[in-house]
Amino acid sequence: MRGWWRSWTAEGLDALYPPSCWVCGAWAVDAFACAEHRIPRADPAPPPDADPPPRPERARCIRCALRLPRGVPAGERCAECRRVPPAFARTFVCGDWGPGPLREWVLAFKHGGRRDLARPLASELRAVLGERVAEFDVVVPVPLHPLRRLSRGYDQAQRLASELAELADLRVARCLVRTRRTPPQGAPGAVSRAANVRAAFRLRRFAARSVAGRRVLLVDDVVTSGATVRECATVLARAGAAEVAVAALARAGDRARAFDGCDPDPPPE
Repeated sequence: MRGWWRSWTAEGLDALYPPSCWVCGAWAVDAFACAEHRIPRADPAPPPDADPPPRPERARCIRCALRLPRGVPAGERCAECRRVPPAFARTFVCGDWGPGPLREWVLAFKHGGRRDLARPLASELRAVLGERVAEFDVVVPVPLHPLRRLSRGYDQAQRLASELAELADLRVARCLVRTRRTPPQGAPGAVSRAANVRAAFRLRRFAARSVAGRRVLLVDDVVTSGATVRECATVLARAGAAEVAVAALARAGDRARAFDGCDPDPPPE
């Protein structure tokens, strides 16, 4: 009876107050978005023992989620991850950075003051993780520098991580600290981007116990070149994390890699 009553009440409220899009306020075709701003949902991550699909058109790197050249099968690594393997084992993303609904959601969340969008975006990321969310023990956000957080009003990665942890029934550990403010890197070249964030993160005092021996899900909003999450994952691995994986809303492709920084602002138009 309780289930029937909740269902009937929800239908009645939807009839009286139709759901609206969280981005533009138009009538929503699902719980969060209108037809224009509906995010194309990526396939959930397959279980670890699942066989990769046969030669998809544009598979992703198994480590950093960068789109691989056409014809390269799933389960392969990109050139950068083969040359310098990162300290994280895998990256989960909702989609690619580029024109489309996901870009509008992230821009509104990160630069438009829409901190309320953390919940629906975390819901999308939770759907992408699928059954593999059970593999993790703790969620760790990539931190903002205090001055940038003050100017923005909130730490978007922290809010995203908190909402994701609640949806996945995981614990949040704010164990990383940004040691210096690093400007967004505009000069091309992986070496300069890596140098921009080198030694820019450390563990909080006595925080090693929160990640030592645990499987960590490192959360950020956008991964561009991957220099930031590489550095954070290295710090966590040195602290004794049993495994580190990355979860992000979007993954930028090759054309956006030159705009990476320790706080990866979305590439300009």
